[in-house]
Amino acid sequence: MKHRVPVVNVIAAHESYLRLIRPALEQVEAELARSPGPFTAHLVLDFPMTWAIGQLSEMNSLDRARTLVVTQGSHAAYLDLVASFHVSGVVGTADLRTLVAGIYAAASALKTYQWRSGLTYMELRVTRLLLLGHDTAGSAANLRVSQKTINAHISNILNKLDLDSRTQYLAALIGHGEERAAARG
Repeated sequence: MKHRVPVVNVIAAHESYLRLIRPALEQVEAELARSPGPFTAHLVLDFPMTWAIGQLSEMNSLDRARTLVVTQGSHAAYLDLVASFHVSGVVGTADLRTLVAGIYAAASALKTYQWRSGLTYMELRVTRLLLLGHDTAGSAANLRVSQKTINAHISNILNKLDLDSRTQYLAALIGHGEERAAARG
């Protein structure tokens, strides 16, 4: 029985980022989509980090269900934040096997992501707004809640992750991959 070759739509800030996933695309013999159709797997390359947030915000829910996000982020809360867009999966570039499996899953609209951080959906929404540069008032207005509610969510996040401040939290989200690389090197 011949396997079905997935049709893939790669969404990237720059075409040079395609080299990061080329081995996986070659392994699955993916056909790059000229015009995405209803059964197309979407690969959003989150380079530079947080770039995918804007792209996912613009996609409809049907397309997001067939989307695999490839990121350099490694903090559990960041991965959960990206997954909170109800995508098929979120993977790093280093694990070819998981990336290949994710392409097939996205083509079939299968959710493969396992939640990791313990943050609630609302805490992840607040995190998303903080990463986008919103302050407490802006986050409250965007989510149509009080500033006190936003501060309570932030306090819960900091307690769950054993952090002291928003700044420390955002730095941990963005710099998590950097810390791991420095520890290895």
